[in-house]
Amino acid sequence: MKILAIGDITGIGGVKHLESNLWRIRDREHIDLTIVNVENAGFITGPSPDTAERVLAAGADVLTGGNHTLRNKAIYSYLDSEPRVLRPLNFGPEAPGEGYTIVNINGYRVMVVSAMGNVHIEPCLDSPFDHIERALRREEGRYDIALLDIHAEATGEKMAVAYAFDGRISAVFGTHTHVQTADEQILPGGTGYISDLGMCGETMGILGMEPESVVKRMRTHLPIRFEPAQGKPRADGVIITVDERSRKTTEIKRISF
Repeated sequence: MKILAIGDITGIGGVKHLESNLWRIRDREHIDLTIVNVENAGFITGPSPDTAERVLAAGADVLTGGNHTLRNKAIYSYLDSEPRVLRPLNFGPEAPGEGYTIVNINGYRVMVVSAMGNVHIEPCLDSPFDHIERALRREEGRYDIALLDIHAEATGEKMAVAYAFDGRISAVFGTHTHVQTADEQILPGGTGYISDLGMCGETMGILGMEPESVVKRMRTHLPIRFEPAQGKPRADGVIITVDERSRKTTEIKRISF
């Protein structure tokens, strides 16, 4: 099974880029399942229902979330009704939606989990370890392959999560920092791992944002509004190949398009 995971969409430019390119990449790379993080699809806010629908129509199968997902209250009822769109599972029970879903891909039941770290990131949620463990135990026997998007600031926390579930989750990929890392690897138990997928949005900026506004806010500490960067859009991610029988990753490689 070939899985394409794409980093945080940053604004409508990233959405349009996937609309123009994602199906072509899926066909070219023979992708079976595509997962896209959309927590910044509203540009520093979570996606609207319309934006989520556009990304799904563009070729995504499951949309994962992060610390900004629930900033857009328009998504709340949509999260309750659309199981393919997730928010981190370690939000409290009052949060709308779910933190994982199970989709059928080529006759295999694939569990996709969205979780959030709690080191140097706001809001500070419960530790993801126990929440992931409970989800795996709750669905034991109901899935064949498990995949995890760990949305976190600290690289060490992401790696710790991956090692904690090495051999039980087929692939763990980090999101949130918008910078694609060069540490793609297969852990000893067969779990594919990368610290951060990168982003999907305009380049020539700071994490998808226009540089002048970011620099000015950091220098003055004033609440200056960020604007989208103006460079050519790009999508970063990885292609993960999982052996369906062993549930282990056999290959993980970075991709940008």
